[in-house]
Amino acid sequence: MLTPMIDEARPPRYRWVIEALLFVALFAQTVTAIAPAPILSPIMRGLHLSLGAAGLVVSIIALCSAVFSLLGALVVQRLGALRTLLWGIWLMAAGQIASGYAATFATLLASRVLQGIGFGLMVAPPGALVMQWFGESEWPWINTVNWLSSYVGATWVYAVTVPMFYALHSSWQAVLFTYGVGVAAVALLWMAFGREHESAAAHVTAGTPGAAAVREVLAMRNVVLVALATFGAMWVYQMFAVFLPQFFHDYHGLELKEASQLTAILPLAAIFAAAGGGFGTSFLGVRKPFTWPAGLLMLIGGLGTLTMPSVGGIRLSLIMFGVGTAASPPALTTLMMELPAMTPVKMGIGLALVWSAGYAGAFASPFLGGALASSMGLKTVMLGFLGFQLIPIATMYLLPETGPGARAAVRIAPATGSD
Repeated sequence: MLTPMIDEARPPRYRWVIEALLFVALFAQTVTAIAPAPILSPIMRGLHLSLGAAGLVVSIIALCSAVFSLLGALVVQRLGALRTLLWGIWLMAAGQIASGYAATFATLLASRVLQGIGFGLMVAPPGALVMQWFGESEWPWINTVNWLSSYVGATWVYAVTVPMFYALHSSWQAVLFTYGVGVAAVALLWMAFGREHESAAAHVTAGTPGAAAVREVLAMRNVVLVALATFGAMWVYQMFAVFLPQFFHDYHGLELKEASQLTAILPLAAIFAAAGGGFGTSFLGVRKPFTWPAGLLMLIGGLGTLTMPSVGGIRLSLIMFGVGTAASPPALTTLMMELPAMTPVKMGIGLALVWSAGYAGAFASPFLGGALASSMGLKTVMLGFLGFQLIPIATMYLLPETGPGARAAVRIAPATGSD
């Protein structure tokens, strides 16, 4: 078990400033990634795009993240978590602002690539900063709050983007530009108030060299299992997040605003699920009950979302899908932190590897799905892609229990004669 970098008896008060900054940064990261999804139809009309090309507009960020998240983990070792995070936020802001001036598919795609590089560089630093500033007993709570920020961002996108689109004279460029200005404001906040913990430099210096650290983390079976689980879950989630508004428009005849608001139920349910899963794993001191069962619920909810004939049934299915999506990530993140011999440097690399796998799935899913939908139909492709959800169910089932509840049971077992 990792010895925390801070004295848990006298934790620094400034950690709450860092956590507030992390919350808004992760919120902005999510908004940047999926901002085009609710207004995909106007973008397709404006740039004369096919469904496959439109999927690429959203998923290209995931491809860049799959490549640059690992680079970000190695950069953390050289520059520190704070400077790596700043590079990431500023690149996201620049790319998002540039999207507001995109007049062709090529320029929009180039702007999204820039955002994707920034997104990838931001993957590793939050985990390292949490381990720097917070004690081990606080990790489950902080991981929960940080995951909440992502779902709050997704809910914001689906609830606000379309009304913003109409308020800005039906200009999707103006919407993306406005979001870019917001991300730049977050970067300025980090420049003004962001810090690394004073002990961080010593730990980075004492860390294992980059290539050796990567090999060491790759050899950790449980990190590989989490990576496979993330790949499968992100494949399914990204397909739904990108194309659900289009699906509701095509198969249920909903207008753009109605389809987007219905889709918003998914991340809204995820907010409460992430809170429930995170706080539940904290109170109970166990992790696994919040992993593979959540993956199974996501599979059932996804199936219902695509097959239920009534809006009421779709809403219930979206809630199930959102709960299944969000209940497991806080527990999985904490489980990784609790693995034997885990350090902030290894955690950064481990998260980068996990999210590289996840974003690879998130890229391939809407890009390939959009292309196949042209000939097979969107509903058929989405139903087929649900099969990838079996991967996280199986791999999360194979993970060990690392929580204090499990460790207490192991200590008690010899005394009670239990095996």
